[in-house]
Amino acid sequence: MEEKRDAKRLILGMKLSISDLYKENTNTITDISSSIEVTDISATGIGFISECILPTGYYFIANLELAKDLPQIITDVRIIRSSAIDMDHYQYGCEFVSISPHVRKMLEDFEKRLKEADENG
Repeated sequence: MEEKRDAKRLILGMKLSISDLYKENTNTITDISSSIEVTDISATGIGFISECILPTGYYFIANLELAKDLPQIITDVRIIRSSAIDMDHYQYGCEFVSISPHVRKMLEDFEKRLKEADENG
């Protein structure tokens, strides 16, 4: 897969839940209940797989936990692309709408931690 992000992707396998989607000047989509697995994260966004069809251009508030010893990341995210994997699963690419320098640093440190763990076996 060709890299489209400005920042390095970290491959993950964590869960995410979305309760509401919203878009400026339109109605909110509520009560979304679907299995969502975050596949990767970078300093600029996340990728995930869902069983639910979600519209591009919509926003949601993500609450992500990278590791037990790190604070949770809570930020607005916008769905920027989607594609069907099969009849029941869809791949999404999202960008962080606003992410603080502190959170960006936390993602960089998490990347270093993963790299060190890979190197040490």
